[in-house]
Amino acid sequence: MKDLYRCLDDYPPPLLQAIAEAWQVALAQGTPREMSGKLAEAMLAPGALEGLLARLSAEAHEALAGMVRAGGVAPAYRLFHGYGAIRRLGPARLARERPWLQPANALEELLYKGLIYRAYGTVGDYYGEVLLIPQQLQERLAALGLGAAELKAAEVEPPARIQADGRALIEDILAILVHIRKGQVAAGAGGGGGRGASLPSLAGLDLGPRLQGENHPERLALIGRLLARMHLVQPGEGLLRPTARAREWLRAADWPRWRSVFLAWREDAHWDELRHLPTLHLDDPAWQGNPVRARQALLQVLGRVRPGVWLSLEAFLAALKRQHPDYLRPDGDYAHPVLRDAQTGERLSGLASWDRVEGVLACHLLTWPLRWLGVVDIGYADEGAERPSALRLTEEGRALLAEGAEPAAGEAEPPVATIGEDFTITLPLADSLYERYQLERFAQWQAQDHRQAIYRLSAESIWRSQNAGVNVEQILRFLQRISRDRVPPGVTRALQEWGHRFGKVIIRKTVLLQAADPHIMQQLRAEPAIRALLGEMLSPTACLVEERNVEALSKQLKALGIWPHVSL
Repeated sequence: MKDLYRCLDDYPPPLLQAIAEAWQVALAQGTPREMSGKLAEAMLAPGALEGLLARLSAEAHEALAGMVRAGGVAPAYRLFHGYGAIRRLGPARLARERPWLQPANALEELLYKGLIYRAYGTVGDYYGEVLLIPQQLQERLAALGLGAAELKAAEVEPPARIQADGRALIEDILAILVHIRKGQVAAGAGGGGGRGASLPSLAGLDLGPRLQGENHPERLALIGRLLARMHLVQPGEGLLRPTARAREWLRAADWPRWRSVFLAWREDAHWDELRHLPTLHLDDPAWQGNPVRARQALLQVLGRVRPGVWLSLEAFLAALKRQHPDYLRPDGDYAHPVLRDAQTGERLSGLASWDRVEGVLACHLLTWPLRWLGVVDIGYADEGAERPSALRLTEEGRALLAEGAEPAAGEAEPPVATIGEDFTITLPLADSLYERYQLERFAQWQAQDHRQAIYRLSAESIWRSQNAGVNVEQILRFLQRISRDRVPPGVTRALQEWGHRFGKVIIRKTVLLQAADPHIMQQLRAEPAIRALLGEMLSPTACLVEERNVEALSKQLKALGIWPHVSL
């Protein structure tokens, strides 16, 4: 980055005098080198910068703060889109028109006050004209906290209707993991943690009131994507099963778990919300954008919003357009990719299409995934309104956007369950995801609100758990642990009585092996490898075989020269 002395060296005396006037410096005539050197020294004098900042217009202050946040250099086209272009004037015209007296926009105001300068350079993948802040001024502006300024957007009254998801997405991941554990979700092909991985087939899934958030197709698809991205599920025999990592994730504290979900979404390079917009058509289906960079750019602007305050959504989008118009297409090429209006086929290109492309995408990201993730709340002007009118950054959202930060909270207490004589079990939601995941092996979910969940024990739920391999002794130990040994005696007696009912009769799915005569059966049982795969004898010519052993048994029989007739 160029320093202040080198930047001023390129300026003619009339412009140096204009900058000196802005800084309230008496600059004596001399050679351009002498004048620029003295002016730079005066500009770097203690208190000089603070005095100039106090005299800047609000829009110039905003533009300067944006450049400080960007590291002191930004593509010129980006700032021109937001604040207007800087006119190119030669020395004679500068002296004649004195544009610093009436700058055309905020950028000209900053230029003629010596705070920003034009140059050519590289910013990321971009090479071309840039605007820069000299290194010495950039360091001092950053030290003054200019880049940390809050986003200026119109505050509004609390809206009539509010959509606030909070931790509903986390709760629904729990519900779907429980559903998957029961062997009720098929594994689909493609679109998981990376291209070609398995993705849970959640389309059409309806858990009724068990689902805490909305049963929206894109939301269910996002949950499926997150399950695969975080490796919480894996395919097996056409169905999905929870992984060992799922248990680790469920055991984690609430905040790290919430953050892991947010990061899995934010860093997903193959989940592109642009393709989910019903109003847009992409001419080239194979085009690959950079949704991670687009999300991060939007979140950078959102992170400057003061949490808990309702802002006009329209004003926020206007601020985004002014400060980061190229968040979706950072090379400034608004003609690529080729996007069209889905209804009319009209090609949407150039900055004039911003509201219908970048604006629509930003609104979609805020209204859907960022709300589902609990980062923002969304408001509507009246109960029947379809278009949102306001947004509010949540405290959790502020912490998610600030690397390493955590929301303010008291010291976490281990969850304590309350078990009633009526067989209900109540657990607080905070830090109890794993306990509730285990509880649902033998108790039926009943209801929950934002504070607690309610389950119920029954003879039917205990019977199902025993069939799944969870016995009454294990259930009682678990209940004693989560309730701190406060299991009502009546509940203990009922569980023990229900346990005694189990296993007196066995119903199981098996395969019958029938030999042509007793001699063949004796021959089979004489072979150790075959005998290990056979079950209970029913007669001299028949025995049971576990279904899982059929394939191995067939191979052993064929190796012995006996080709079985398999009819399943």
